[in-house]
Amino acid sequence: MKILQLSPQFPLPTDNGGKIGIFNIFKEFAEQGAEVTFVCYAEDIDSEQLKIAEQYGEVIIIRHSTKNTNLRIFNSLFSNIPLYLGKHFNDNIRKELKQIAKTHKFDVIHADHSCMAAPALFLKKMLNIPVGLRLHNIEYKIWRRYSNSLPKYSLKGMFVSDQANKLKAAESQLYGMADICFAITENDKKIAYQLNKNAKVIVASAGVDLHEWKVEEVQRNNSEMILATTWDWVHNIDGAKWFVERVLPLVKKEFPDAQLTLTGKHLPDWFKDKKEFGVNPVGYVDDVKPYLNKANIYVAPLFVGSGIRIKILEALAMELPVIATSISAEGIKDNFAKFDREILRTHMFFCFLSFVRLFVRSSVNGPDFAF
Repeated sequence: MKILQLSPQFPLPTDNGGKIGIFNIFKEFAEQGAEVTFVCYAEDIDSEQLKIAEQYGEVIIIRHSTKNTNLRIFNSLFSNIPLYLGKHFNDNIRKELKQIAKTHKFDVIHADHSCMAAPALFLKKMLNIPVGLRLHNIEYKIWRRYSNSLPKYSLKGMFVSDQANKLKAAESQLYGMADICFAITENDKKIAYQLNKNAKVIVASAGVDLHEWKVEEVQRNNSEMILATTWDWVHNIDGAKWFVERVLPLVKKEFPDAQLTLTGKHLPDWFKDKKEFGVNPVGYVDDVKPYLNKANIYVAPLFVGSGIRIKILEALAMELPVIATSISAEGIKDNFAKFDREILRTHMFFCFLSFVRLFVRSSVNGPDFAF
């Protein structure tokens, strides 16, 4: 089978959950015997990373930036096409896709994220082949939750709310136009059907390789918490700041040795200046597993999001207890029942604080906490 995979980003290195999900699909297609042509947007690609990707199929880079520029934001005010979708498809991309269609033969199109639905449907009309749409998230839910976190009548709040409405309308149409949609959780499948009752949706859950993500015999630091994430997304930053400002000081008041290790690409300077408050700002590492092996608790403070947090699955695979907001842990209960007892969910500050205190106390003073 010849598969055309359309992605909004080049997936290597796999330093965030989005890239991990996309690359795993690419890799699995190839390992199942498919002939994959991977088309993605990027500005600059590391040649060594490109060589790794090319082990699994042909890689075609469309030079294109998906940044939220001021011009794009301004234009989105007067368009029915939401910013998130509009920045992923334009006339230049159409030309590039037409050329690819002329020189290749495909049996099916796989599109990662709803932002790649329009390019996929454009090619479907040309080639008359089916389109599968991978719903890594229900995108409008992210924008809706973000708008709910902002002052209702602020300019930013009104803009984000308007974008959420436009994106909801667009996704409801796109889901029905794809031949099949692959939701990542049962909850996302339910939402997709609510948006379009005629959509064909099945659940294809995300996961991690348990042969790769496994605990090693190391001495854990009983007082160390860890958060491994990418810092390019504002909602990850906001959640971590909330934890550092509101939860960590109260934990350290009771347990002075408690510390929070932060790993991930583009760690903001704000966290680097908080060492005296118990923050260990490691930043980007080639391999996060040694840090997960050393820590004793994984925290996931997130208040805006959708889909599944791959980083939580990685932590669970390495036998770390996870304390997460309800949005961080969303979807894992339905799809990974055996992990559910290892996650403490909360959306309230005092509950989150109590869970962290409980874990640190049980680790430092014993006995071990029993789920």
